[in-house]
Amino acid sequence: MNVNKPTTEKKLIDLNNDIIHNFDVSIVMSFYKRYTEFKKVLPHNAPYLQRNGIEVIIVLDDPDEKSELLMLLQNYPFINWKLIINERKHAPRNHASVLNVGLKHATKKYILQIDPEVEFLTDIIWQMRDAIEKYPMHYILAMMAYVPYEQELTENNIKELDFIPWGNLMVERNHLYKLHGYDETFITWGGEDNNMRARLDMSGIKKFILPEAKTIHREKNYDPNERSKRINKHSISDWRKMNYPSEAIANKDIWGSEFNKVIYDWQDNQYAKDLCYTYLQQFIGFEIRHPAAFRKRHKKIVLCQAYNEEKLIEGFLTNMASYFDGIILLDDESTDRTWDLAIHDKILLKVKKKRSGFNDLENRNILLDLSAFFQSEWFCFMDIDERFDERFTNFSEFENNKEIHVVSFRAVYLWNDEQSYKGDIPSSNKGILTVYRMFRPIGHTHINTHKKLHFIATPYFTNTWQSNILFKDYGSMKENDRIRKYERYIQEDQQKDMSPGYDYLLNSENLYQLDKIEEY
Repeated sequence: MNVNKPTTEKKLIDLNNDIIHNFDVSIVMSFYKRYTEFKKVLPHNAPYLQRNGIEVIIVLDDPDEKSELLMLLQNYPFINWKLIINERKHAPRNHASVLNVGLKHATKKYILQIDPEVEFLTDIIWQMRDAIEKYPMHYILAMMAYVPYEQELTENNIKELDFIPWGNLMVERNHLYKLHGYDETFITWGGEDNNMRARLDMSGIKKFILPEAKTIHREKNYDPNERSKRINKHSISDWRKMNYPSEAIANKDIWGSEFNKVIYDWQDNQYAKDLCYTYLQQFIGFEIRHPAAFRKRHKKIVLCQAYNEEKLIEGFLTNMASYFDGIILLDDESTDRTWDLAIHDKILLKVKKKRSGFNDLENRNILLDLSAFFQSEWFCFMDIDERFDERFTNFSEFENNKEIHVVSFRAVYLWNDEQSYKGDIPSSNKGILTVYRMFRPIGHTHINTHKKLHFIATPYFTNTWQSNILFKDYGSMKENDRIRKYERYIQEDQQKDMSPGYDYLLNSENLYQLDKIEEY
């Protein structure tokens, strides 16, 4: 969904519309007696896993590992975990039915099936996701090398590894659903992955091997001879079933339902309060006004940062409270009374950080970190010097439409008085800006940009909607404020993020009347 946007804004969206903003990938792992290996590779893999639009679904097929695995996952609160457990103990078995449980819980467009003991040698998630974007009717295979559990890798011994296209598969989720997932008639070790690839081929989804995408398989007490023995135990009929299935669709209509108990879910995180308390210990101070808010399902939460805003903070909170049912505030170590004046019943969380100079991107990403501990249909960035124009505040035009994910508002800079706005703001349509601020959560996210200033304040850009909502920016209304802003921008904008420059701040030409603004 994409509606009319000014050309300059569309270019900004195109420039930022990269996979890195929303991978849209569900990683599915079948987990049986692999805690030791998983604990070893997770610190290395974690930075890859906690990126925008990635969820990690662990299907635990062994209840004995429940407690220690659950504790380990909580050490990585910004990975979007979902942990599903089979409470029935059993001997080692084929993991086709286990993987299918994970597929049924996946929420993203693409599936990446990997084993928990796999270590990323390259950024295979991005590499495979990029390949499948370019070759949509394919499944992507990365390369894997078997390595002893304790072996340290160097530039020299990596060259000696034998990489094979095995064990890491990415494909569109719908393609797997059409085939009813992995064939659950596989009971003993091995073969379900060969069978799946063969059935994908039969259905018209072709193989694409990606030699530059490489992983390391670290299995404790791994014995290649033992693996060969297991492979050689397969009968001719087994091999035929693996590689030459009689039909593409497996299983009956009911599949992936052997067990269904979810004990950790990023979409409904019962541990959010404790995880948030742990995260907050790094800050100078914090206040949680309503601890029960961590379990409440909110409609709209506003995210805001403040630095020395004692003149504006109370009016801002009053205005925002009319439209949002929760407020998360980050104070950038204000030296005035901002922190003390930031009092409102709708403030869910107030945090004070150590100031490290002007850093808009860092502050917004901290707010995104904080938002990850709360449940809300929408999040929205607003600045302390901004107020909604009550004539244009119809959030109901879009907020219940599940097809809309990211929303823009209209914005004007008030100039000299509250009835006039500047008409020659760069990238505006006669002074009216299109500003992306509101978005549905897709799990923990960050804004990824090279810019220090004037970047788009949403972490991703899919299914956008241009709303009629209008807000007024009071930050440039007074001449003295405009001069200070001009001097700060000149000092901070070394990368020329605003290419037309900032001379518009130094004059009062091209003013328009606020009451003349109409709906689209």
